Amino acid sequence: MADDADNERGQGPGSGGEGDRGGRNDNGDHSNPGKGGGHGDEDGPDRKIAILVNEKPVTVDDKQQTGMSIKQAAIAQSVQIQLDFVLSVERGGGKTDLIGDDQPIRVHKGDRFLAIPNDDNS
Repeated sequence: MADDADNERGQGPGSGGEGDRGGRNDNGDHSNPGKGGGHGDEDGPDRKIAILVNEKPVTVDDKQQTGMSIKQAAIAQSVQIQLDFVLSVERGGGKTDLIGDDQPIRVHKGDRFLAIPNDDNS
């Protein structure tokens, strides 16, 4: 009888056997919130998205951001940067792209940003 209850909670065969982490989200559906097929952090404007700024975790409220909004969120969450810092995003393979303060950017869970002092002394 316990097997039937486990199957109803998504803990039966093939579910991973570790409670709700085995293929069921809090809404009771079995969609994959990760890659390829679910309702992860990239669906809808009201999802919190975890990124890194200078290797520190920062959560933003929406996938649509600007360079300034990322810096503001980082500062509000105690990352030691300033609004006039230069922001860049890591693209992989050792490549980075500069992000202007007013430049729109779509962020994804785990994106890595670097904010460094602007050394323009002109």
